[in-house]
Amino acid sequence: MNKVPLYFSNNLEFSIKNKKGFCTDRVKLKNVLPAIFFGCLLVALGVYEWLNGFRYNEGELPPVFEASLYKPLIAAWVFDLCFIIIGLAVVSSNICYFLRYNKYRIDGSKITVIHRRLFHGKKIAVEDIKNYVGVRFRVEFLQVGLLTKNRYIVELYHKNADKIVPLYLSTDEYNVRRMWKEYAQKFKLPAVIFTDEGVKFIDSKSLNKSISTQYKQGLIEDNYDEYERLPKIFTYVRKKDKIVIKIKKIIWDAYNIIAWFFVGTLGVVLIAAAGTVLSSNQTCCSGINLLMGLCLGLIIIMIQILFRKEKLVIKRNKIVHTHKYMLFSTKHNQMMKKDIESVEITQNPATGRCYVSIISDDNTIAFGAKIAVKDLRWVKKFLIHEIVN
Repeated sequence: MNKVPLYFSNNLEFSIKNKKGFCTDRVKLKNVLPAIFFGCLLVALGVYEWLNGFRYNEGELPPVFEASLYKPLIAAWVFDLCFIIIGLAVVSSNICYFLRYNKYRIDGSKITVIHRRLFHGKKIAVEDIKNYVGVRFRVEFLQVGLLTKNRYIVELYHKNADKIVPLYLSTDEYNVRRMWKEYAQKFKLPAVIFTDEGVKFIDSKSLNKSISTQYKQGLIEDNYDEYERLPKIFTYVRKKDKIVIKIKKIIWDAYNIIAWFFVGTLGVVLIAAAGTVLSSNQTCCSGINLLMGLCLGLIIIMIQILFRKEKLVIKRNKIVHTHKYMLFSTKHNQMMKKDIESVEITQNPATGRCYVSIISDDNTIAFGAKIAVKDLRWVKKFLIHEIVN
């Protein structure tokens, strides 16, 4: 597994004019303010509840026989304390996240990289631009709360990860290849991509050619064998107007185990809160009701995400990437066949995982991030066959 730089921005474009430019990579204040506000709200709610702010009719004492029966499973102040602790953790973590940054300066042939971490001070590196070997494109998989997103990265590549410079960061797949091509031409360096076969260097002029054009010019081959056995991981369905390739089963990894642990923890909290409500003869406090609703909602959302499957729908003129959930499906992305310029098995250097990248000049589809490389190779050959025929 290769070391990769740590970026904080999800949207960044390095503007360079006359071989000079400067940019700062840090999380935007507007992105952390909602989380800080939510954390403060949790703290305020916990403190207010702890001080009996939501308790009414304090002057009325319940009958003796009712008071003797009121034995909650867990004292209400425990839930109040949980709200306070979670709120403080959310506020402090987001403040620490905002204080970190990376700065990059290009001045002629020199590039200066500054990394600032909260407890490690500043680290400065100066490098000559001639020591950079290319402009790399890669996709990074992000966990954004309960959801996963793709972050598309174009960067000035150096063998030392601490000297790599981000040129374009975005969670939007549109225009990524165009930016990749423009930066490669601007720096007069080859385009770089990590594949299952190693590092691949591409002349920036070749990035303009579609798969069909490359096939006609003999730059790529159609190696698909119709009699080759379908990988067991896929379901293949051919209909009148389309072909559907679906990942048959859920592939678990460390991220799923952590998510299931989180679901289990929420379930325990939900059961404990429900037990407190059932053991009480009085209307439960608003804080516990809110906690129960929040836990139940998060459990439902996380289970939907954990059982999500990917599908590729190949039609006559386009390829559609969809996500199949337990109760519904969503169209995640689509691309016209004539616009596709590359189909590669790309490696994420941060995780070592490979996936199929389907790339056009202004769009990108990432499919099969947890699938074995040998199965992804079948997908690549099949897609190239469908595009050129």
